[in-house]
Amino acid sequence: MRITHRQLEAFIQFMESGTVTAAADRMLVTQPAMSKMLAGLEIDLNLSLFLREKRRLIPTDEARLLYNEVRRLFASLADVERFAEDLRTFRTGELRIITGSTLGLTLVADALAEFCKANPEVDVLMDMSSNVGPDVLTANVDIGFSVTQFQHPSLKIEPLFHVSSVCIVHKSHPLASRKRLSPRDLQGEEFISFSRDTRMRHITDGVFEQHRINRKMRIEVFASAEANALVSRGVGVAIVEPLGVRQNFWPDVVAVPFDPPIEFTFSAFRPRDRIASPLANRYMEILRRHIRMMREGESHLPEWMEVRLPGETRAPSPIADTS
Repeated sequence: MRITHRQLEAFIQFMESGTVTAAADRMLVTQPAMSKMLAGLEIDLNLSLFLREKRRLIPTDEARLLYNEVRRLFASLADVERFAEDLRTFRTGELRIITGSTLGLTLVADALAEFCKANPEVDVLMDMSSNVGPDVLTANVDIGFSVTQFQHPSLKIEPLFHVSSVCIVHKSHPLASRKRLSPRDLQGEEFISFSRDTRMRHITDGVFEQHRINRKMRIEVFASAEANALVSRGVGVAIVEPLGVRQNFWPDVVAVPFDPPIEFTFSAFRPRDRIASPLANRYMEILRRHIRMMREGESHLPEWMEVRLPGETRAPSPIADTS
């Protein structure tokens, strides 16, 4: 028979109280029940733990050595119980996030700042990546965030929100005062494109090809952040998602709505074969609230920024300003 937690607890109470009666009182059991547990422990361990003299139990040297070890093990169990309680109440643990640069520098960081203040004992690992989907599959992370569409049967993908593209120009550019822009307005402009193998590059090029508009195309970037940085320095124009411009990281950049609208979808990626941790779920609650606040205008939402939550229909596009 294997020893039980109850037997070891009875042994500790006896060693600390000195008598079977006192140990029984501590454990709220009868004296015969306590004696039976102690005798059973001796049999199961095949050790002589007590000398029996005049109906008294006297601990042997083996019992004293065993007591020290059992106390150490019980202290470790208590540590485990405390750690489990900390996990339940979010006082400890680790949250691991991998994100594209645009989301990482904006909404993901906003929500993470709130999360860290509310959970000061939780360790946080946040990494930037240009290949979020594949990295979630190979890295030990809880959640990934990206505007890049990536499908894989081992990933759970949750669309978070959609935003319509904007055309960004330097504040001194002649187009900076326009209310809306169309492909025709960018005829002959120095155009900053996304990398050739990206979905957004194909969609953007398709729009200009459909309208038979030529652009000067010699600069390629991977993400909107790089395009914003170049435009802020007076280099070219670009069509990007608007999050970075919304937060005014580049004060010399002006965003103008673009027609026909090109929609970006920001999504969360999670491993399908892993149960979401409570910390990851709590972080997602905060992030979704920040997204709703942005959508409803409770946080800064410029008039030129069009946000759509999953399930909402896209609003009709106004006629582009050609003045």
